[in-house]
Amino acid sequence: MTDDSADDNGGEVSLSISTLDGGNTSAMDKAKETTQLDERRIATDVGRGIVPPYNPETLAAFQELNETHQACLRMKARYEVGYGFDLVPHPQADEPDPEGDAYQAVEDFWRGSDSRWQLGPEGTATSTPEEVLELSRLDYHGIGWAALEILVEGDGTPVGLAHVPATTVRVRKTTTTVETDDGEEVEEIESGHGYVQIRQGRRRYFGEAGDRYGENKRFVDAKNGDVADSAEKLDNEPANELIFVPNPTPLSLYYGIPDWVAAMRTMAADEAAQEWNHDIFDNLGIPHYAVKVYGGTLTEDSKDELRELTQNLKGEPHRTAILEVEDFEFESDNPLQEGDPSDVEIEFEPLGATDSNDMEFHQFRERNEHEIAKVHEVPPILINVTSTSNRSNSEAQVQEFAEGVIAPEQAKFEARLYKILHQTALDVDDWTIDFELRGGDNPKEQAQMAEQRVRAMRMSGVGTVNEAREELGLDPFEDDDVGNMPLAEFEAEMADDGGGGDGETEAMKAAHAPPEANKVGEREWTAVENRLETKDAIEQTQFNSSNLDEGLYDLEQQELYLSFKRPDGQNSLYVYVDVPPSIWAALNSAGSHGSYHYSHIRMQFPYMEVTNFYDRLPQGPSPDPEDVPENIPSM
Repeated sequence: MTDDSADDNGGEVSLSISTLDGGNTSAMDKAKETTQLDERRIATDVGRGIVPPYNPETLAAFQELNETHQACLRMKARYEVGYGFDLVPHPQADEPDPEGDAYQAVEDFWRGSDSRWQLGPEGTATSTPEEVLELSRLDYHGIGWAALEILVEGDGTPVGLAHVPATTVRVRKTTTTVETDDGEEVEEIESGHGYVQIRQGRRRYFGEAGDRYGENKRFVDAKNGDVADSAEKLDNEPANELIFVPNPTPLSLYYGIPDWVAAMRTMAADEAAQEWNHDIFDNLGIPHYAVKVYGGTLTEDSKDELRELTQNLKGEPHRTAILEVEDFEFESDNPLQEGDPSDVEIEFEPLGATDSNDMEFHQFRERNEHEIAKVHEVPPILINVTSTSNRSNSEAQVQEFAEGVIAPEQAKFEARLYKILHQTALDVDDWTIDFELRGGDNPKEQAQMAEQRVRAMRMSGVGTVNEAREELGLDPFEDDDVGNMPLAEFEAEMADDGGGGDGETEAMKAAHAPPEANKVGEREWTAVENRLETKDAIEQTQFNSSNLDEGLYDLEQQELYLSFKRPDGQNSLYVYVDVPPSIWAALNSAGSHGSYHYSHIRMQFPYMEVTNFYDRLPQGPSPDPEDVPENIPSM
């Protein structure tokens, strides 16, 4: 691992790790490129890449000028990735083995003893995945894009990430002047590739994430930016690759634009207001006065004493100053002059209504705080603005922020990291990452925690049936003999009676039913049965599962009917709405139908409970082959 370029303080600009022309050849092939038109003219600097729509250094400076803006950026970055993540099965995975090689590969990358995480160039202190990702999200929201350098071993295996400041990164693109058939000289865009980091005139080039994997490999020279299909064809060592994450905007093809640019004027006005307030404090809180003298002129000594008085008046409101006047305007030799030579008046007149100005200043700044928080979509309570918040509406605001702002950003970032790192670089399809969501109503997580607590009760041999049902949010059994029965004893009886082939208790089976919070209504079985029996496009199947009995899919309405086994002999029937055909196909082909339902259906789709259900689901007429979507398997 070497680097011969120094940063501003004599350190190194960025990690540069030599790699071989190898890597994962089983990754997915590159998708076909889009055929849309590029920009006719783009602003480029020679060797510096495309000029961003806003100067990133200027955007970064706003974080120093406005504390509300900085607090919002920090809060969003921390809520998105700062609280950690779990490695979880991908939604399309079929019960992957947590002890298998695929899981171990992603575990070693994110948390292995040899993984590397850097907040800066080589030589800076090592960090953690959460810190590196949080800093990248701070760039994403503050500058408009983020850059993460993929650190690799000599064989191309990724071992970590390094944060590259977004202010120093440019997209590589060059132009050349050509002459058209009409003799007109125009600029054409040449096929620049990758990225370039620029610091004080020094450059370091990077490839695009995924370049070195797959069949059509690309390698970028770290020092001159040349591109080749083999590392051996480069004059210098091959560059590392960057994960470049722009905040999408229709105003720029190659860069993102931060959401807060609409509040730049508000931040500038807030800065001007603070400067005005600083001026007041420079005068020790004493307002500006005009001293009016009628009938003469203050002596120089009186002027000096008056200046000292006003400069030291703070905290001593009763100080006395004796002012002397000279150059009297009274003309004693003028017989027409009226009055007395001692008729001299001195008035102090404030130049502004200080109390009113102070009030307006605070109101102005408070309004600015709310405007800045609004464009960031951050609840005021999270940045310590409590004037408009109370406990009840604060919790609702935080939940809305978590679910409406943070969760979508997490999902997009998870998908990008999964595709680039897991699928392309590590050749792992079955495992992805799941960032922790703070502040949101997460019924799936709560249900999983309840299930884990019940399993712990079973394994330790403590807890009764009703205690387990309470954990799962179910009503207790009215029969005390059953409700107070230890879980282990209840499980043994159920197994002996044939009620649970895999040893699951009734309470555990009930946990696989959809949560009450997702319920949107009820349907009466008689009406449902009559309608289904006349439908033309339904598919019905029997499940080999300890929980699921039958399933029926209405292709026209995209409704999924699932019948759950119950120990009392009467199954429960639920209908999930707005379920795409691909979910029905995946449920049928899953190795464990019950596990697939639990992980991918019960929490994701609203449902209606079917009441008075006693019969089997109707077979119904089979749909015509041409009416069945291609992704529906044949039964």
